[in-house]
Amino acid sequence: MDNKELQRAVNPVYLTAKSTLGLLKKAGDPDAVALLPIIGLETELQEKAKILPAPIGNCYKIAQLARYEIYNTAAIRSSAPNIVDLPSGYSPRGFRVSSAGKRYFGFDLPVVIDDMAPAAQKVMTPEQRRLSSYHAVDATNYQSMKDALGSVKGELCIVTEGLLGYFNEPELVSLCQAIHRLLSEYGGCWMTADTSILRIYTLTFSTLLKGDELALLNRMQGKANEMADVKMNQNSLFLNGEEGAIRFLENQGFTVTAEPVTNYLPDVPGMNDELRNAYRQMNMLTLRVASPKTGRKSAKELPFAVNSSVTDGKLVMKVQGRVDTLTATDLLKAFQEASPQSDSIELDLEKMPYISSAGLRVLLIMRKSVKDQSCFKVFHVQPEVEKILKMTGFDKLLL
Repeated sequence: MDNKELQRAVNPVYLTAKSTLGLLKKAGDPDAVALLPIIGLETELQEKAKILPAPIGNCYKIAQLARYEIYNTAAIRSSAPNIVDLPSGYSPRGFRVSSAGKRYFGFDLPVVIDDMAPAAQKVMTPEQRRLSSYHAVDATNYQSMKDALGSVKGELCIVTEGLLGYFNEPELVSLCQAIHRLLSEYGGCWMTADTSILRIYTLTFSTLLKGDELALLNRMQGKANEMADVKMNQNSLFLNGEEGAIRFLENQGFTVTAEPVTNYLPDVPGMNDELRNAYRQMNMLTLRVASPKTGRKSAKELPFAVNSSVTDGKLVMKVQGRVDTLTATDLLKAFQEASPQSDSIELDLEKMPYISSAGLRVLLIMRKSVKDQSCFKVFHVQPEVEKILKMTGFDKLLL
C-alpha cells in the first residue's frame, strides 16, 4: 500500500465528507464550483447523482447548503478572530471565513489535508491564502492542534460539524479535554450543532416530501455507518437526548448555551417557511470554559516509535507514544514492512498511553493477518489504554 491507501485503511470515516462539495456545487456555491474540479471528485459524484431521483437530490442539496451556511454564519458572527474548522473536510468554508477577514485553520485527517491544502491554495485569492491554512491533526490530541495553531494570537472559535457522532466515548472525552485546554489558553468558544444536525436531512425530506422522519433518520444513520465503517451516535452526546448531552458537556468543564439553528440560517434557495420552522427543532450549542483547569501540567508524551523484531516466525513489536489518526498509518506501515505473514504477533504496549479507533482498526488488521488468532497477544497494557479497550469492547478480542 502507498501512504494514501494506508491512510484510507485506518480512517475510512473521511469518505462521508466527499459528497459535501458536490452538493454545494449543485446548489450554486461559487467557491465549491471553483474547488471541485481541482479536488478531482467531480466524475465520481456525477455518477452517484445519476441514480438519485430529482426530488431526493433537491432535498439533499437544500439540506447541505443550509447546514453549510449555518456553520459559516456561526463562525463569522463570533467575536473570535481565529476560526478553527474541525473537521474541515472538503468544504470551502475557508474561502468564506477568510473573505470575512478572519484567520481560518482547517483541521482534518492527513488523507483529507493532502488533497485539500494544495487545491485551496490554487483557487484562493492572495488575501484568502494569507489568512487560511490547512493542517493534519488528531482531534483528540491537544498537542497536534496546539502545534498547528503556531504563534496565533487572539480568541478561537472552534466549530465541529459532522464529527462528534463518529467518536467512541474515550475519544469524545479526549476531544473535550483537548478543546477545553485550548480555550483555557486562548479564550473563545466551541460551537456545534452535531447533537441534532443529522436531522437537517431528515427534516428536509419529511417536510418537503411528507415522509416518515424517524424511518428516514434510521435509514440515513445506517447508511452513514456503512460508509464510515463505524456505528454513529454511540456516545454520551447522543444516547441521552440533548439534556443528557448538555449535562455531559457541563461535566467536562463547559458552560453551554443552546439556541435554534435558525438564528444562524440565512435565506437558502428552495427553503420555504414550513421547512424553516421545522429547523427550529435543532439547536446550535455554544460552549465556553466554565473555569480554567489549573494544577500540575501533563507529563510530556513520548514521540511515536515502533521497534520490531522477527524470530522463528514470531513478530514482536514494541509501540511507543500515542496511536491515533496521525500515527496509526505509521503503525500499519511498520507492521507491513516487518512481517505481515508472521505465525504469531506480540505487541508490547508498555509505552503506549492512548489509542484511538484508527489505532484499534490497525490492531484488528494485524490480528486478522494471523491464521490462528489466539497467537495475537498484547502485553503491558497501560491502565488508560485498558480502559479504552473495555469501553469499546475490544478487550474481548485483544486482552
